[in-house]
Amino acid sequence: MSRRSRSILGLLLTVAVFATACGDDDSGEGASGPSDSGEELTPITVGILPLAGLAPLYYGVEQGYFADEGLDVSMEIGQGGAELAPAVLNNDYQFSVGEYVSLMQARENNVGLQVISNFTNGADAPDQGINALLVAPDSGIDSVEDLAGKTVAVNGLGGIDDIAIRSILDEHGVDPSSVQFTEIDFPDMNTAVETGEVDVAAQPEPFVTLGERDGLVNLLDPYYETLPGMPLGLFFASEEWLQDNPDLAEAFNRALQRSIDASSDQEAMRETIAANTDIEPDVVEDMALDHWDANIDRDKLETLGQLATRYGVLEEVPNLDELIWTGQ
Repeated sequence: MSRRSRSILGLLLTVAVFATACGDDDSGEGASGPSDSGEELTPITVGILPLAGLAPLYYGVEQGYFADEGLDVSMEIGQGGAELAPAVLNNDYQFSVGEYVSLMQARENNVGLQVISNFTNGADAPDQGINALLVAPDSGIDSVEDLAGKTVAVNGLGGIDDIAIRSILDEHGVDPSSVQFTEIDFPDMNTAVETGEVDVAAQPEPFVTLGERDGLVNLLDPYYETLPGMPLGLFFASEEWLQDNPDLAEAFNRALQRSIDASSDQEAMRETIAANTDIEPDVVEDMALDHWDANIDRDKLETLGQLATRYGVLEEVPNLDELIWTGQ
């Protein structure tokens, strides 16, 4: 099976881009009933994974931002990306979180999904990243050049991590084919580095903070090194549902924008993460937070699509006009 054909829907919402840790299953319930004005709310179900990166969504639902738009939002936790995309296509979920490379792959395979909003970006500066390549302190890996011949653990093969790391290797004159990628779940990656099973772990928060506490070394942020401010997380819906329900989609986007605007209050976001995930409070206080932004950067998406094509993740540069829903 080729890299491009390998479980396209299973790749949807690869949690490496903005996942952090499993949370409390009870966090999936939204408020129900009439709005303050007495009008009945329209039920909307959003497919999620229990991620710290979803703090603005949790917060917006709790603060009533979606109810203010006439929406009764419930969040349902899926067991993985393979469940979320079909649920959106079947209208079990009206919206879901996801990531760009997987949506690009879906569109290339004629899956009728569209991005309705950006959600998270990579770091704009090298010291602001929530992702890292972690290595053992005695590994002898001090630079990108030292990655030649090494084994790198990623959460999913043929996705965003492959693209970013291969791009960095090329930039530093290292043959990307000299590096072996192996798939390991996030919670198991740091141990795999410590035991020598792999040389490098491509980790998000809070596993970056946890790894550094255990003595692992942060080599670099692969997303920043590839493309500062790289578009990562998003919300998507089915193209058919968007055509039939543009008013509801725009209402959802307005409430989501308000929720993301509120993410500038980092204390509120940390409190929301602590309340909706199982991350230990001291880790929540120390970990880097996501870079939330509702604006879709088409120029950077064009660059990301070109990189995905260069490294064989896509066959063609994606048509952004088809990928992105632009409203009524």
